[in-house]
Amino acid sequence: MMPVAELKQENKEINDLRKVLAAVVKDSEMHTNSIFCELLERFQAKLNNHLKHEARSLYPELLSKKDRQVNQVAQHFLDNTHELERLMKQYVKHWCHKLEEKELQQFIRETEEVFHLVEERIKLEEKHLFPVL
Repeated sequence: MMPVAELKQENKEINDLRKVLAAVVKDSEMHTNSIFCELLERFQAKLNNHLKHEARSLYPELLSKKDRQVNQVAQHFLDNTHELERLMKQYVKHWCHKLEEKELQQFIRETEEVFHLVEERIKLEEKHLFPVL
C-alpha cells in the first residue's frame, strides 16, 4: 500500500517550516542568528527524508507498472528529486554561516528561489504524483 497520507503530512511539515523560514529571512537580524542555521538544516533534513521516503516507497513500484504515463510521471519526479537534493545541499552549505551585509540581497534572492522550488515540488506532487497512486 502506498503511504500517501504520510507523504502528505511530510509535505505539510516541510511547507510549514518553509513559511517560518521565509518570514525569518526578511528580518536581517534573525537570519544571522545561530538558530536560523539550525532551522535551515532541519528544513533540508525534512525535505531529504521526504524525498528518500518517496524514492523507497513509490518510484520502484510506479516504474514497474506497464502504464507508460505512470512511468513518465515517476521518472520525472525521480529526476527532479536528485536535482532538488543537490540544490538544497549546496544552498545550505553556502548560506549556513554569518552573512556579510554585501551578501544579503543575493542570500534573500537565492532563498526565495529555493523556497519557490520546494513549494512548486509540493504542489506538483499533490497535483500529478499522488493522483496516480
